[in-house]
Amino acid sequence: MPAPSPTAAAPLDTIQVGRQPIFDRDLNVYAYELLYRDVNGHNSMTDGDHASSVTLLNAFLEIGLERIIGRHKAFINMTRHFFVDMPTLPFSSENVVLEVLEDVTVDAALLKGIAAKRDQGFALAMDDYQFQPQLAPILPLVDYIKVEIEPDGLDQLVQRMPELKATGVRLLAEKVETAEQFEQLAAMGFDLFQGYFFARPKLVQSDRLPENTTMLMRLLARLNDPAVPIEEVVHLVSQDASLSFKILRYVNSAAFGMRSKIDSIQRAVVLMGLQRIRAWASLFAMAGLEGRPMELLNMGIMRASLCETFAHRNGRGDPQIAYTVGLLSILDALLARPIDALLQDLPLGDEIKQAIINHAGIYGELLKFVLDIERNHWPTDSADGPNVAEITEAYAASSALGFETLELFTDQPDD
Repeated sequence: MPAPSPTAAAPLDTIQVGRQPIFDRDLNVYAYELLYRDVNGHNSMTDGDHASSVTLLNAFLEIGLERIIGRHKAFINMTRHFFVDMPTLPFSSENVVLEVLEDVTVDAALLKGIAAKRDQGFALAMDDYQFQPQLAPILPLVDYIKVEIEPDGLDQLVQRMPELKATGVRLLAEKVETAEQFEQLAAMGFDLFQGYFFARPKLVQSDRLPENTTMLMRLLARLNDPAVPIEEVVHLVSQDASLSFKILRYVNSAAFGMRSKIDSIQRAVVLMGLQRIRAWASLFAMAGLEGRPMELLNMGIMRASLCETFAHRNGRGDPQIAYTVGLLSILDALLARPIDALLQDLPLGDEIKQAIINHAGIYGELLKFVLDIERNHWPTDSADGPNVAEITEAYAASSALGFETLELFTDQPDD
């Protein structure tokens, strides 16, 4: 996708919304922190930026929180104005955690406002806590303390853990970047974890793959071999009762929009198209791996959907191939193996492999564009690229599709 060039400023009520997962000890998603930027690219709001804060709330309402967070909680940064000047919030308190920013001015008015939000039923979190003395009066009012992790400061953090545990609240480690950090912080007593560690696992360099991974790669190789006839793809899917059930559940779901019931894999393949059925069968097969966070699959679905959406919009390349590129881009995180080695075992075209490995070609540009959105590095509006409103809608729609698809993974055929 071409690099966006600045154009006229977007409307003042435009907010770019992203998210970052928060995991529990079992690597289940506990919540998402909602990330945002204003039209000028700022990712935080000053204490006096009351108007932008109200705009942020309106944006969340217009997008629909449930499309972004599903059934999970939402952690949202709030400025002093929210606690001091706004008596009510236009959200249900059930799934929202209000974060108190670490640079807030602490006084009687702020503490009264925080207590009022607590009385309204909102959970509260102290953001970026680093044992600042001035923040001590806030701690008895919050349910979570978020500690920003500094790799060089873990030894000092170990010494201060008794102080944190004495608060009696849930401890959340943020900016956890490696699997090793996650394991160490869990042993120290943290309850929740935020960062990109789940997508950057410790790679296993041994040549021998676990049996379940070997079987998965064999299935992926056959599904994605362009020389495999459609009859064999149907046979591969039909051999697995659970896989067949989930494929049929998908084609009969509201997301697919069929008016009459589809009851055969053969018809599903015809309706979905061979490229899409290969991608979905691959996805469902990957979902059978144990010990991998489901958020990886959610991320893969979102990447695939966004790649497909923007390929349609740009009119460049095949949207179905773009979908496959987005979906298979999570293989390294899912299987804990280098992506280039994994793709060598799959009979994919060189264009797809180079797109995933090196972000080369039109599909590589698409993937890089989507990865930037995923990391909340949104582009500015441009003449030849999607605008912020289009990206926001595509992001929300892809997120909703991800949650709907993940629900299919837990459904099993009747005995």
